Amino acid sequence: MKMLQLQPPQSYTTTNPFSVPTHSFIINTPKKSIFLRRVGPTFSLTCHHPELFHPKPFPPPQRPQSSSSSFSSSVGELPARVHVSRSVYKGKAVLVVSPVLPKFTSSDSGTFKISKEGLMLLQFVPSAGFRQYDWNRKQVFSLSVDEMGNLINLGARESCEIFHDPFMGRSDEGKVRKVLKVEPLHDGSGHMFKLSVQNQLKNIDENIFIPVTKAEFAVFNSLFSFIMPYLLGWNAFADSIKPEVNIANPRRREEDFEWNR
Repeated sequence: MKMLQLQPPQSYTTTNPFSVPTHSFIINTPKKSIFLRRVGPTFSLTCHHPELFHPKPFPPPQRPQSSSSSFSSSVGELPARVHVSRSVYKGKAVLVVSPVLPKFTSSDSGTFKISKEGLMLLQFVPSAGFRQYDWNRKQVFSLSVDEMGNLINLGARESCEIFHDPFMGRSDEGKVRKVLKVEPLHDGSGHMFKLSVQNQLKNIDENIFIPVTKAEFAVFNSLFSFIMPYLLGWNAFADSIKPEVNIANPRRREEDFEWNR
């Protein structure tokens, strides 16, 4: 009788003997060996357990999502309108500057046209105590693109005055007067913004002062220059330019263009 000794994998843990019609087997796990006793014709036995000899690979680790990808996905979910503003807080008042989008109207031909230009809204809020502001007394002043140009070109020692009557040309003309004065500070460190509001309809007579440093004024002017084309709708025109002929809008007559272009 021949004795064969095989080394099985570590995963065999049973000690129960079992048999087949012509052969008997005993698996002895303490010694990790298998004894085969021949009692019949010669045969071969093959055992294959893929889950034991060829374990399934572990799934690749999940990489954390980068901040840029999460930011780009979140940007796509932002609402159509986004509010932005720039605020300057001082002891006696706060000045908030924010843009207002232009308004468009569509024609029968499918084109869009500016019906109302955008503007820059200035909000003046007086102080109500130490680091406190009375937003119920807020006064607003709207700057057109031309008035923004006046502030952009204002020199360090120059001043300007802008007058508004919201009801000009209507029955309540003259009952509401708003005057914005921008004057240089005595020490040359910036400009003083002063808004005077006289409203006879609501019995309001308000004067709000706030000093603006050179750096803060430079930031305002930079924002004015950047946003001005958007307030005029020129960005929408630039986005509509395509390298193709628009059949719906035929070319104008040559006399409508200078230099016949």
